[in-house]
Amino acid sequence: MESIASLLARALDASWTRHEFLASNLANADTPGFKRQDIDFQSYLQSALRPGITVSTTHPRHISSSGHRPLYVTRDSSSLTPDGNNVDVDREMAEVSANALYYTAVLRQLGEHMSMLRRAITEGRR
Repeated sequence: MESIASLLARALDASWTRHEFLASNLANADTPGFKRQDIDFQSYLQSALRPGITVSTTHPRHISSSGHRPLYVTRDSSSLTPDGNNVDVDREMAEVSANALYYTAVLRQLGEHMSMLRRAITEGRR
């Protein structure tokens, strides 16, 4: 079974990666033909909670498993402007704000978990 800290760390990684996609969308808001990309966050987290297949190597030159789950990237093919770009700056900013709130909440939860472990280890003493 995977630890809570590991699951929270994975959620933070996914949120950070999503932020990179959203920042890229905003940076390319005026690029002709650019199509916005995002992570299917719910599918990613569901796959992160399922037990994965372990891969072992039998030779030093074999490629090892990194242990990371695949990211589910969605690409919207619709267009908002005549030049083929489909980035809506207001929507992207709302998504960035929501993602930042999620990241902060998970980070706070991880801090609380670490604090609880610290209290358990020190038996409540400082």
